[in-house]
Amino acid sequence: MPSPAMKMTTKNRAVYAMLVLAAACAPPPTTDTAVPDDSHDRPGTRLTELDDVLLEEGTRGFSGSVLVARGGDVLHRGGYGLADREAGVPFRPETVSTIGSITKQFTGAAILKLQEQGRLRVDDPVGRFFPDAPTDKAGITIHQLLTHTAGLPPALGSDEEYIGRDDYLKAVWRTELQYPPGERHGYSNTGYSVLAAIVELSADASYEEFLRREFFDPLDMRHTGYRLADWSEAHVAAGYRDDRHFGRVADKQIHEDGFSWHLVGNGGIHSTVGDMARWVKALRAGEVLSAESLDALFGEHVDEGYGDSYYGYGWVTFHLPNGERMIGHNGGNGFFFADLNFFPDRDDLLYCLFVNDSRSEEVTGRIRRLLLERAP
Repeated sequence: MPSPAMKMTTKNRAVYAMLVLAAACAPPPTTDTAVPDDSHDRPGTRLTELDDVLLEEGTRGFSGSVLVARGGDVLHRGGYGLADREAGVPFRPETVSTIGSITKQFTGAAILKLQEQGRLRVDDPVGRFFPDAPTDKAGITIHQLLTHTAGLPPALGSDEEYIGRDDYLKAVWRTELQYPPGERHGYSNTGYSVLAAIVELSADASYEEFLRREFFDPLDMRHTGYRLADWSEAHVAAGYRDDRHFGRVADKQIHEDGFSWHLVGNGGIHSTVGDMARWVKALRAGEVLSAESLDALFGEHVDEGYGDSYYGYGWVTFHLPNGERMIGHNGGNGFFFADLNFFPDRDDLLYCLFVNDSRSEEVTGRIRRLLLERAP
């Protein structure tokens, strides 16, 4: 069976909705003093109530790293439990972990950067880049790929099965569309890998090289990437599900030509909570994309079908019952989970969570509820 690269399930959304409903109307009191995040290696700042929650969850097996920031200031940064049970390595704030489908927002930003550079338009059809695309797919637009409305299947194979770009695209062209392009939203990792191929052809660089040149290096995101990042195996979390050891995503991608195209563009990038918070801060400050591009990136382009969430270009906007918005994305494969969300109506209150076990739903819900109730 294919293993789609880390996306929120219907069950996750139900939990999401219940916890947000319970907390969204609470007024935000003023509390702790913020601490600037001016170091990759700060041991960790503490938002006391959140620390208590996570320490309690640690007694139940939770392990991961968490960062909370507001207006660019870090309110909480800490690691809990073990990143590698066998070696006894603790989870630290600077521990590297896979971000799963949060990868998609980098693909969306890459497409918009290329549009700003005049190399493509989001209304361009696939046939412009791939002359061998069959008739039923040649008219699919970049916008449809970005919004999961192209009709492509969720996945074509296992994340751990190596396949190169050209062979992957041949497999895409052979597959049957699940519905006519533009008809509806249907989440597709496949579409985002096609977008990564468009990035490579338009930028004359590999997908990861383009991200590093345009985003990661300028923002000092040293620990973010597939292979072109500053970390060793000892810094990367291993994944677990109860007593089952999954290992590291990077270890399962050992082909000399890089990561499998079952992952490229749609999942599998690794990062730290600090790097991801830095990314969102720079985006919101206009340091990455133009205002017009940001409107497209965070735009509510397509109703996801859940009644309260709308897909942009690798981001989702959730409408809370009290009228506030929460913008973010998550990813998970049963062994790893990552969640990144910010609240634009609360001075960009943000949290980023990495988990390397199956205790993700309850923990993320408790974090979100506490922040909506208690964050200054």
